[in-house]
Amino acid sequence: MATSRADVAKSMYIDAKEVFMQNLKKYTDQQWKKYMVEKSSEKDEEKYETIGNLKPASEKAEGAPIQYGRITDGNTTTIRNKTYANGVEFTMEMKEDNKWGIVKAGSVPELARTMMTLRETESAAIWDATTTAVGADGVAYASNSHPLLNNPALVNDNLVTGVLSFASWTEGVNLFNEWKNHYGEKFETMANKALAHRNQQTTISALLGSQLKAFESSNTKNTIEMLEMIYSTYLDKVKIHMLDTSIDSAVFQRRKGLVNEYDYDKRSTFNVYFNVHERYKTGMINPGFGFVTLTGA
Repeated sequence: MATSRADVAKSMYIDAKEVFMQNLKKYTDQQWKKYMVEKSSEKDEEKYETIGNLKPASEKAEGAPIQYGRITDGNTTTIRNKTYANGVEFTMEMKEDNKWGIVKAGSVPELARTMMTLRETESAAIWDATTTAVGADGVAYASNSHPLLNNPALVNDNLVTGVLSFASWTEGVNLFNEWKNHYGEKFETMANKALAHRNQQTTISALLGSQLKAFESSNTKNTIEMLEMIYSTYLDKVKIHMLDTSIDSAVFQRRKGLVNEYDYDKRSTFNVYFNVHERYKTGMINPGFGFVTLTGA
């Protein structure tokens, strides 16, 4: 056993850090990484522009000049980074009186869990709010009326209202075929994945895997679009989101990874304070493109 309080404190910190890092390894299957796009951030906030706002190509008459268009700012989304932290306090007596095992088995592993859980909940919250949070185009991220910057007579639609069924699933897939860029031209996109709470797994598997047309006792073949499924236990239990993963929509903007520190109060309490923090922010950057939300109700 360490002979001085300073040695005790140093030993406690080393042990705490080792236990913390070991427990982080338990979270290798981080669910949020399957449906969030990681982006590196170099400053306090980052800005993202919408896509599809270059004027259409056109015929050039012989001898006539080319009509040049300009890339303009469109529906700018700003995501400001935040700091997330947690810490645990333990006393010198916990170490000296052979109670350190309790701390190793409880507080420090729990510290790792809380940081990982926060990442999951912050990521899931972005998708849960698609029908309520307002994007840079002035309407909800999932809406029937996304305005086009250069053609106010037209709108984009990425919202399906109703319970999960063959009809609502088909409607969601087909909406990708109707999207237009900001000038009203066809916007080439296609759903390749779908995101849902794990409670939906059985129902969706039955819908996609039926040999017959789903929910119908006829002898027709099931031709429903077979999207790759992503499930998470942190998401809303009803909503389903169809994704074109070639388009960045929900992002995990990382400013700084996990940093651990400790402080030894040898002046008064002789306590050790072990804490961790990281800086990031989750957000939706592309209103009206990239996904379709099925409300499920």
